[in-house]
Amino acid sequence: MTSPSSVMDADPPRSGLADRHFVRHLENAVAEAGGTIAWHADHWLAEIRRDADRALVLGYSFPLNNVAAAKIADDKAASSTLMRAAGVPCLQQSLLRAAWRGNRQVDWRAELPIVLKPNAESGGRDVHRVHTEAELDALVSALSPRYRALAWSPLLDVEDEFRAVLLDGELLLAYRKVRPPDSQEWRHNLHFGAVPEVCGDHRTKQGLATLGRSATDALSLRFATVDIVTVQGDPLVLEVNSGVSLERFSHHGEENFRLAGRVYGDAIRACLA
Repeated sequence: MTSPSSVMDADPPRSGLADRHFVRHLENAVAEAGGTIAWHADHWLAEIRRDADRALVLGYSFPLNNVAAAKIADDKAASSTLMRAAGVPCLQQSLLRAAWRGNRQVDWRAELPIVLKPNAESGGRDVHRVHTEAELDALVSALSPRYRALAWSPLLDVEDEFRAVLLDGELLLAYRKVRPPDSQEWRHNLHFGAVPEVCGDHRTKQGLATLGRSATDALSLRFATVDIVTVQGDPLVLEVNSGVSLERFSHHGEENFRLAGRVYGDAIRACLA
């Protein structure tokens, strides 16, 4: 297996989106599958061909999930509703409309503290802990013009957060998001300084696979990442993403680069099957 450093050294200089590890992973995977790849829109849209087969990859979204399932997965309130209906242990996430004060459906004084976030985005950006109604007012006013919808969930004491990557019910990769011990950051996102720790313990991986499979089954997804948190020792699905991004994970060493490449290799083979 070629190391990531030699792969990058062999390539011509790239810039912008073309410099993502994801681009290299797809190029390697398509070549190994005996296909060809053409990039469009500054390496944001991939057109993959092998004989009569053609597959399109946009961003980190593969043609393995149907459109409705992908949209539901990326809608925190909708996916939470479906998972709860299916009996999947998950964080309850509810839609919060900008005009919530004029049409209250809950007693916010009883619900606070909460976590407020964009309903359809991921990555931990604009995710806020809210303790008072004044904070809630200010955040709703600030975030509503920027996002089509907001979601809220109870503020829980999260002990650990994991990411599981599944394809057709099989666990391809699982890792824990480890916050630096001296960090004041409460979010577990790699974007905010957490470090991925690949899960090697069989029991942990089995538990993540079982819960992740339940989540993807409930949402009718073939390929997705499932973020799972533990609260008082109990696992809960935090959210599901139909777009599978391992970019930051891949940058944490050669082994992570190899593991991310293997995930995308499996996805490409499934696309061309």
